[in-house]
Amino acid sequence: NYDVIKWLPGSHALVFSASGPALYLYPTNSPAPAWALPYLEAEGPPEIVIAENGVELFHVYRLSAPPALPVAAESADFGGLIALESIASEPAAAGESLPVTLRWTVTAAPPVATAWSTFVHLEDMTGYRWSQIDQDGYPAEQWQPGEVILERLDVPAPPGMPPSENGLYRLRIGRFDPATDDRLPRLGPGGAFAGDSQLSDDVAILHAPPPDPLPEPPFPVDEPAAGGLRFLGHEPMPRNAETGETVALALWWAADAPLPFLQLRLSLVDEVGTAHEIGRTQPVYDTYPFAQWTTPAFVIDRQETRIPDELPSGDYRWRLELVQNDDTVVYSADLGPLTVTQTERLFALPPFAAPVGATFGEEIALAGYTLETEFLGRNSVSSSASLELIWQAIAQPQADYTIFVHVLNPDGTCCVWQSDAQPRGGAYPTSRWRPGEVVVDVYEITLPEGATIGDYEIEVGLYLAETGRRLGVTVDGEAAGDAVRLAPLPKE
Repeated sequence: NYDVIKWLPGSHALVFSASGPALYLYPTNSPAPAWALPYLEAEGPPEIVIAENGVELFHVYRLSAPPALPVAAESADFGGLIALESIASEPAAAGESLPVTLRWTVTAAPPVATAWSTFVHLEDMTGYRWSQIDQDGYPAEQWQPGEVILERLDVPAPPGMPPSENGLYRLRIGRFDPATDDRLPRLGPGGAFAGDSQLSDDVAILHAPPPDPLPEPPFPVDEPAAGGLRFLGHEPMPRNAETGETVALALWWAADAPLPFLQLRLSLVDEVGTAHEIGRTQPVYDTYPFAQWTTPAFVIDRQETRIPDELPSGDYRWRLELVQNDDTVVYSADLGPLTVTQTERLFALPPFAAPVGATFGEEIALAGYTLETEFLGRNSVSSSASLELIWQAIAQPQADYTIFVHVLNPDGTCCVWQSDAQPRGGAYPTSRWRPGEVVVDVYEITLPEGATIGDYEIEVGLYLAETGRRLGVTVDGEAAGDAVRLAPLPKE
């Protein structure tokens, strides 16, 4: 009866109705996966359907009610359609797969012909994505309110991942439309935007012996670096950077014996041979010292380093050194060229038309703005406008914030036009700003054709894209919500 049968593609999910019996059929040539058996066999072993010629056709599992399921933890609401209620992962060694089990509850039937597949990204604490998996274990066109979905995903843990029991890695989980890559928004209290994913820090990657043969890095070196340690090479290095910018690099190492105390020193060497030290650290963002490695080991060492503000513009070469406790250099390698450009910074406020004087999160102030408009014709609302926002860093910004500019409908709802982006179209993140620095950000606003005459107020603020949390606003030392209202677009 194809009108009532539902499908579980790839046997990646189990679905339980809110109440009442359920029947599960697995062809013998595609049996139920081992992770699902404790749930399917909660009321007994399967019936086996056998053809007249003695060939097994199906295993049939019957449940009179949903079995005991993983306990729901804090719920994350995705688009008002489905809630992620628990995340469970098991430890995995580098080179294996990380088993992840998700519990979802359908809260509303989605529109017809929609698809919302699951994505799980395995990231480190800087946001670098080591691997990902996308799958659709239970298509959205089959969802019914109240159904509970258990979904199993095996997330690759690539060889070379440094071991860590907690703190270094996390899972990013959500739903997306495979046709458009649009993500289902995560909603907070009152339906407010709260990001597009849920994070879980409960990830353990275990030590694993090196694969045989060792993989080769994109830029191989493969030479002895210290007793028992080989520098295998590195991944592509940045070739251009501005001062104040954070750059990422990845160094590949192999060790076959316990290692002594060693430090990594990164320098930029100018055209006359002068070395400008830009950082000393330990592998893996200073979390996995050489002396703590379990050997033998294969480690892809990801690092981030900031180009100093005072470094002159010019052409340099990256130099990697291994340094002992007494500052003795035991190994040195050239990692290639880098062209550095001094970041142009402004510290004096330029002229602007309207002062604001609002501070966001005690980090960034909106000093003022200028709004210039054009009109379609007589008695019309301005059809386009250029909005220039004048920001100033009060303290060193602690994150890369997203600026939202919302042109509100005449009834105050959002939005007839909006922009959500990091400053200067993402080209100048707030983490690069320096205390006292002034940043001018320009927006070209265009209202839809036929916009009615009325007051279109403009709302401006800052938020963390990760969570949707807005920075609080203070004006003259008094709390003033989480956004600033500018003057409305004027009528002719």
